Amino acid sequence: MKKNKRLVVNKKEVERLFNSFKKNDLLEDRVEYSEEDFQLAHPQLNEKEAKMLYLKVQHWKYGKLKKQKNT
Repeated sequence: MKKNKRLVVNKKEVERLFNSFKKNDLLEDRVEYSEEDFQLAHPQLNEKEAKMLYLKVQHWKYGKLKKQKNT
């Protein structure tokens, strides 16, 4: 039986990738990605980092939709 090791989360790497998507106008495309897609596309990410990136992109999407709805 494997012991569940605590994964170290590199928030700077997640932030760097998110900012890169934003800078290169890729966020709309990345909204379709699942957590697994992020892990496959960016093997340097562990499970928690992939989840963080996924949630950050989803938050961006729904924040954007909310702003459009209010205007």
